[in-house]
Amino acid sequence: MSDSACIYNDVSYMPLNVELSREVALSFRDQLRDARSEAQRDAEAFEEVVFVVERLGCYLSGRQGDLGQYKPHILGLASLSPLFYAVPDTFREVHTPFPQLYDLVRQARNGVMHEGAAARHATTHAIELCLVLEIALMNSYDKVGDFMVRNPVCAALWQPLSFIRQTMLSTSFSYLPVNAGTETKPVWQLVSDKAVARYLRLRANAVPLKDLLVQPLEQAIKGGIKLLAARTCNATDPVNTALEEWDAQSDNESDGQMVLVTRGNSDELLGILMPYDLL
Repeated sequence: MSDSACIYNDVSYMPLNVELSREVALSFRDQLRDARSEAQRDAEAFEEVVFVVERLGCYLSGRQGDLGQYKPHILGLASLSPLFYAVPDTFREVHTPFPQLYDLVRQARNGVMHEGAAARHATTHAIELCLVLEIALMNSYDKVGDFMVRNPVCAALWQPLSFIRQTMLSTSFSYLPVNAGTETKPVWQLVSDKAVARYLRLRANAVPLKDLLVQPLEQAIKGGIKLLAARTCNATDPVNTALEEWDAQSDNESDGQMVLVTRGNSDELLGILMPYDLL
């Protein structure tokens, strides 16, 4: 280790010496987020996280290696996050310091037992590792477009409620954007899981469930299902703009709903932003 290395609790790491452009930082952030989501769905999928960390280590170090060789460079990036040392130093009983967390993931990567309890522990550590690195990568960004989920899943007026219900359950989304206008002049609204559940379970106008499920959303709206007015902001707006939108939501029906992110003064939908995305 060179003289320029930093020390944290007897652990050496290299200060970040690679300039991460916005495009690169967001790309790795998105890869980590996707891998973390996969690991959360499958307790034995911790290696999805490892693969991204290895790609990140290769980029930062400028050479092909392994997790052991990448460690000082990954630690250098992680040191930009308050979760690297400030929080673990204060609450060690609930936060594992990043160097130890990294070693736990590296040992799991090199191990042979990737099933059962061992895999679940490895996945937990890998998810925690992701959270530290995601904050470090986003340390200098504060625009809505930096945090939004791109290419959002939308509902359409022609789609049957059966498909909209299926989409909500398979994606765990409580809201889906709906263009209630035209392709050239979109008018964005939201269909909520609460509205769909209420419509299906209360059996609107005593219609059998099988007949309700095949109703297009447009027909269901005429039958009483209610859409919510969508709140929007621009991708270039500060994150505080979205937070103010949520503060302005005083009714329980729209509390915490997604904000739709549009391009400039147009109504072109670029992405969605949820409170979850800013945690």
